[in-house]
Amino acid sequence: MRQIARHDVVFAAGTAGEHELTWSQKAHEREGCHPHLHGPRNRNVRMGRALDGTPDLAAVLHAFATVMAHFEALRTLYPRDADGHPRAVVVASGVLQVDEYASDAPPDYDELSAFTLRLAEPGFAPDDLPLRAAVVTVDGRPIHVALSLHHFSADTTAGRIVAENIARLAADPGADLGSGWQPRQIASFESSPSGLRHAHRVDIHDRAMLRQSAMPELLAPASRDGDAVYNFVCLDSTAVALAAAALAKQYRTSVAAVLQAAYACALAEHLGIGNCVFNTVMANRQTAFGREAVAHIAGRALVPVDTSLGGDRFPALCRAVDAALVRSSSVSLRKPDRHARSLDEVSAELGRSAHNPYVVNVRPIAPRTLIRARADSAQQDLERAMASSRYRRFPKPVDTNSGKLTFDVWGMSETAGISLGTDARSFDATDLEQILLSFERRLVGAAIGGHGGRSGDGSGRG
Repeated sequence: MRQIARHDVVFAAGTAGEHELTWSQKAHEREGCHPHLHGPRNRNVRMGRALDGTPDLAAVLHAFATVMAHFEALRTLYPRDADGHPRAVVVASGVLQVDEYASDAPPDYDELSAFTLRLAEPGFAPDDLPLRAAVVTVDGRPIHVALSLHHFSADTTAGRIVAENIARLAADPGADLGSGWQPRQIASFESSPSGLRHAHRVDIHDRAMLRQSAMPELLAPASRDGDAVYNFVCLDSTAVALAAAALAKQYRTSVAAVLQAAYACALAEHLGIGNCVFNTVMANRQTAFGREAVAHIAGRALVPVDTSLGGDRFPALCRAVDAALVRSSSVSLRKPDRHARSLDEVSAELGRSAHNPYVVNVRPIAPRTLIRARADSAQQDLERAMASSRYRRFPKPVDTNSGKLTFDVWGMSETAGISLGTDARSFDATDLEQILLSFERRLVGAAIGGHGGRSGDGSGRG
């Protein structure tokens, strides 16, 4: 791919002003995220999206302008005050530069992944708009958009929503973007009496969850030098998507609960534990599992999972996880200082660190919307889909997930992209692959009425 043009997209909106950082933005700052750092460790959010239909370039650029005007977070600059702390300043208008890259043929997944990484590497200056964007064209026709978002402004779910809205507007300029929480509203709520009461409820909930379930501690990296390795293993499996949809429909529960229950069983078996706490990061429940605002009230909940129910009682485990998620549905934000203090206090009570619960990023999807026509696939269809599963390994330099096991469901469509990652001192790539293989087997085995699945140890994949 080669850059052939740079387009200035002018946007104008009716809202502007300054506001306090949201708690999640403050947490990002406290955790040492570096959006201004040059290179791949700047923690920017990368996102790509294929364009539907055959929009022309003018329609795509118009879509960018509309989305920029709609989302305050994409119009927020982060200059620093005299003490060096960032401020959030929403601008009413400006210019977004969108680069155009030409390709001789439609790029494959690996090419697009490398492209979005290069797009993120330059970092962001404090007075830059928190979005960098590019359009890939083939024979002059736009086929793909690539985005890099400042981490103060977005997580991966929000990045996906931005990309999807651009694609939708490119195909239909009159499409409705809907309404949602804007960063100024979120900051105002967090400092209000009701927001403070809510933060207090979250604090109580988190302490209770940390006390009542085991949370096996993963190792922290010995050093922060370049020799430390972060293992990252990805499973691309149509069978997981089909099985999750079928089981959620059969058990009358959520896809998120099915995925988390199967993962909990696989992890518990690997570690030899009976229960643990997951820090579940979900789409914003304030807007019925859909986030229209980019900056958000983070959907986080500590959920205890009792894996002693075992594979033979998988339906009961799914329903128990779903009930725990429902009970935690109002738990979606906390005061970062109070949260940090609580973790320290609970750590002292437990006699061990409470700072590294396993992180599970799950995007809850209603069973009726997930592969609706194929949720009842026959056993041979699932077994055939398992045979086409792909496992890939990505050793990377250590980042802020070190010492945590991170489980991501980064797409649920015709194929479900599942990935695991942790510091190499906790698990190596083979460990992570075995957990994912067990995860896939459990889901498909439950969907076809058995507990087996594909034989073999998964060796040779990578």
